[in-house]
Amino acid sequence: MTRTGEGVRIFHGPRGAPQGALRRFVGKTDRQAQASLDRCKELLIAVTHWIPPRDARPARVEDWKARTPEWFVRACAPVPAEEELRAGRALDEAGKAHHRAEQPWTFADWIGWFDHSSGRQRSWRWWDGGIDDDSDFWIDVEVVELPTEAGALTWMMRAAGARNVVEAGSRDR
Repeated sequence: MTRTGEGVRIFHGPRGAPQGALRRFVGKTDRQAQASLDRCKELLIAVTHWIPPRDARPARVEDWKARTPEWFVRACAPVPAEEELRAGRALDEAGKAHHRAEQPWTFADWIGWFDHSSGRQRSWRWWDGGIDDDSDFWIDVEVVELPTEAGALTWMMRAAGARNVVEAGSRDR
């Protein structure tokens, strides 16, 4: 059983109207659309169900990993050496990591978007998801604040099996 509105939408689909704008992201797979979508759902349920309260002590990365599906932990990049870190991403003034789209994220970089103690926060929430055919799956997200940082979403989709992910645009409510 899930304890978040986002989790309910993952299991049962959207109910009512979104609070924010909807954006659609489409993942292209090697004929594994349903499996990739199911992995995205599994991952978000696991992570959003366990988010520690804001007033709790910060969770350790190892605690997050223990509650995260093993396939995702394995898909994440190892923690890079300092010189690779500087070459692979640049930190902007807000401290957000901007990754090259084709590169895997480290687990710590990805989970930071879900951990309240990291100072980062996702600006999107799962709204709906589905498949178009055996190769393409889509995820609609509700954007709750601007600007929207969707890198955590696109990395999740790629780790789940998408060869590439594109934004299909905003969706009417």
